[in-house]
Parts: sequence; C-alpha cells; structure tokens
Amino acid sequence: MLRKTRVVAVACACMLALASCGSADDAVRDYNRSDIAIFDASSVRADPKIAAMVPQAAKSDGKLTIGSNLYYAPADFKQGETPVGYEMDVMRAVAARMGLDLEIQESSFDSILPRIPKRYEAGASAFTITNERTANFNMIQYYEVGTSWAVAAGNPSKFTPGSICGRTIGVQTGTLQDETIAKKAKKCDKQPTIQRYDAQENVTLALSGGKIEAMTADSSVINYAINRTNGALEAAGPIMEKAPQGIVVSKDDPALTAAIQASLQSLMDDGTLKKIFKSWNIDENIASKALLNPKV
Repeated sequence: MLRKTRVVAVACACMLALASCGSADDAVRDYNRSDIAIFDASSVRADPKIAAMVPQAAKSDGKLTIGSNLYYAPADFKQGETPVGYEMDVMRAVAARMGLDLEIQESSFDSILPRIPKRYEAGASAFTITNERTANFNMIQYYEVGTSWAVAAGNPSKFTPGSICGRTIGVQTGTLQDETIAKKAKKCDKQPTIQRYDAQENVTLALSGGKIEAMTADSSVINYAINRTNGALEAAGPIMEKAPQGIVVSKDDPALTAAIQASLQSLMDDGTLKKIFKSWNIDENIASKALLNPKV
C-alpha cells in the first residue's frame, strides 16, 4: 500500500475539467504536489570496496549519470523541478554507496535505452525486466510489480480487463503494458482504441476526464493514481502478470554493472532498501537479491 498523501483540491478539479484549469503540465504539477521528502542520501556511506569496483570512466566526473522519464509516479516523477519517487531514492542511495553523486537526466521513456551507454551510464525508469531487454542490456533486479487496471468510480462502462476489444484504453508509450495491449489487440475483431501518452499523469487525467474507459500501468502506479484522485478512480480486476523491475546498464560495461549490483545488494543487506520503500508505504515485493538478468 502506498503513502496516503494530501490531495490538492485544484488537482482533482483539473482532472475532472481539464479545459478550465490551464495546461496539462499545470495539472500534472498539481497532481504530483505533496510533502514527500527526498531521501537523504547523505545518510548512506560509501563502501570503499564497492567504490573501488567503479570503472575509471564512470568515476572520472564523480557522478553516476542516469536517464529517467519523470512522469511515472510514484516511481519517478517531479515536485517542481526536483526528481522524486521511490526509484529516484534508490538510485541516490546506489550512487552514494558507490562513492558518487547522482546526475538525473530527463528523457522520454522510449529513448532511454537507445542512449545507453553513450549518453547515460544507466537507465532507471521503472523498467520491467523482460527477456527481450536482457538480450541487449544488463538489468539488475530490486523490486517486483504487477499490472493493474483502473476505471472511473463505479465503472460506468462496465469495463473488464479480460475484454479490451472495442474499448478505449489509455497507456504510457513504450511501457510493458503498451506492448501487452498491442499484442492482445491483434486478436480482436473490433479493434480497441489505444490512446498513448508520454506521461502517465496524462493517462490518469484522460481517465478522470472521461476521455478513455480504462487505463493500465504498474500496480504501484495504479494504486498511487487511485489514492491521488480522491475517489474519482477505482481498481478494475486483480493484479496480474507480476514481473521484476531493474536498473539498466550496458552489456559492454561489465565493471559498472558489477559495481551497481554490489551497491544494490549492500543496500538490501543493511536494510536501506526496505527503509526507502517503507517511506512510500511499500513493504511487499522488495527484492532481497540483486539478481542480474533473471529469467522471467
């Protein structure tokens, strides 16, 4: 279960009548406004053995540079211009244990992987570990989520996740759920209308505003959206298709992969990882082993 945060009234008003509230960006900022504190990475001490594992190319500027799409609350999002979320907290701790600062570069979700390693040393954007991704990248597990669906309160269109044919569905571009829906749509005689958005917040706004019948995302994301919309949305069906999430590193950089894996395992062993998730009221499905490229 996620943190119960104070819902800002204007955010709900914008979601229900977006046209009267200015831009979608304004609504997104209100939707994500809360009193969540950024994890204090200064509480995480560097481990000399792990720091020694970091390759010179990565440690030369003293930073671990990651690419992330900051529109996927509660994993990765912004308060003002500050990146927050459970994954951003995890990455700050990972970098600190490696003796590095964290540099977060914002990107569209589907452009992160192609930019590793030339632009980003790692990718952290709630990436689901899949066999297709691990064929091309190293992925280090730290958490597990499922796929969930949400509809407007009362489910006025009587939507069921098992029957998407002919329905109007929203999803964030490039996510596992986007890929899954596209595959399922091929089996439909009457094709669903799939509305894709670059920001998950805008998927939520579309559902709240009646532009779509249902949306699908990671279970943690759906829970967060339901909590933030103050009764405007509800879950549809059970959590399905559980899968691990992981940090992405180039296969051509085994040294950096090993350093990040060792850092994550250290955070698991000393309880820091659980502490980070606990601050988000998440206490289930947190990995105890930083598995590299687990089979799924």
